[in-house]
Amino acid sequence: MDATELWKFGHIAAMFAAVSIFVGQGLLEGAVARSGDVRALRRVLAAEDRFAPIGGGILLLGVVLGFITAIVGDLDLTQAWLVIGYVLTAIIFVNAFAYHIPTANKLKALAAASPDDEPSPELRAAITAPIGALMNLVDGVVWLALIFVMVAKPFG
Repeated sequence: MDATELWKFGHIAAMFAAVSIFVGQGLLEGAVARSGDVRALRRVLAAEDRFAPIGGGILLLGVVLGFITAIVGDLDLTQAWLVIGYVLTAIIFVNAFAYHIPTANKLKALAAASPDDEPSPELRAAITAPIGALMNLVDGVVWLALIFVMVAKPFG
């Protein structure tokens, strides 16, 4: 095994861990929110406060290891498939900071203000807002597209 393969393994492992954290916590949050269990939602959102920065750090580590892999592997960093990967990764970051983080903060505030026995009308509206399902779809497509691009290397 040469150095490029080790860097590549680190890149893949970090990205796999980041996707697992983000997709896993998103699925858990959605399922708990839809259950109507306000106390459980508060606990899940509190756990997300601990895991989201870890996932973000691992994602950044995966990106750095990806660049190192490309450089050590003597890849042209301007190849189309890599540029597509950069754009898809940027979309993930934009979605995180423009939608997911503000939405989680809003849910936390609404859950904190909601009665324990059932979601307040405001919390229920936030949970059932159509934008949530749309953003989950967008995220899924972007993650799958990124995996496809990294594996298939189209236009390369």
